[in-house]
Amino acid sequence: MTRVCALTGAHGYVGSALRRGLTAAGWTVVSLSRREKLSGDETGDEIRWSLEDASASGPNALREELRRREVSAVVHAAWDLRLVRPRDLERVNVQGSLRLLDEAQAADVPRFVFISSISAFDEAESYYGKTKLAVEHAVSLRGGVVIRPGLVFGERPGGMFGALKVQAGRGAIIPLLGTGRYAQYLVHEDDLAAAVVAAVSTEKVPQRPVTVAHPEPRPLRSLMQQLAQSQGNNPRFVSVPWPLVYQGLKLAEAAGLKLGFRSDSVIGLVRNNRHPDLNASLLGVAPRPFTDQGREQTPRNSG
Repeated sequence: MTRVCALTGAHGYVGSALRRGLTAAGWTVVSLSRREKLSGDETGDEIRWSLEDASASGPNALREELRRREVSAVVHAAWDLRLVRPRDLERVNVQGSLRLLDEAQAADVPRFVFISSISAFDEAESYYGKTKLAVEHAVSLRGGVVIRPGLVFGERPGGMFGALKVQAGRGAIIPLLGTGRYAQYLVHEDDLAAAVVAAVSTEKVPQRPVTVAHPEPRPLRSLMQQLAQSQGNNPRFVSVPWPLVYQGLKLAEAAGLKLGFRSDSVIGLVRNNRHPDLNASLLGVAPRPFTDQGREQTPRNSG
């Protein structure tokens, strides 16, 4: 019997890795996407959808499509990272996610998996962490699965890790936030995909968020040095007070400038969860450690 999974964010870095993992595990993946399907696109079937309007084709259209395609799992990995104002984050990311959860339940989809973040925890100070946490609570109350990935890496990384790698490979002098001692927990994209495959397949739903990351923390300075060396760069790292960087980015955002790094990301890096509940074993996954190239490709299961 064909198993069908509807996936949001399927064209992003993390979503693409999840799509590959689900497909390899025998799932048919339907992308929930706002973009038009391009000619020659081989990424699979799509349903028009966006966080700003959970059903881009009219009232109840999404739930009807989920029913028609006999979708048995929804994996929600989309998140609009272009937004910086708290009210926009709430309106689009939180409310859009809750509408999707409502539609999935109305369509009687058996499993809903929310891709949250290790930045989501009770004392989170970043808006990113706070809004992810708000959606987590709703998903958990309705019997869904919450997965909190660490900093996702791979052979051709994107997202935050990709931005750090690009920065580490440029120039002889690289600014570093504060002391650079802020611990980062990493997860390989294939191990995250393995956790998602387990989450949509298991009959026993974890009752608390599952944090998927290798247990060894990597200080930001050490990580940046390793990324620089892997690209043949031997830069000098110059510590810059993180509040100064934060305020500069806030001013730029207030002026409407589009930068490659958000002020909220600074808070997420320096005020992160120092003691995350690293419990990937709940989904049978043992995340591998970070390596320079990140080329180990076979996900490892713990049992």
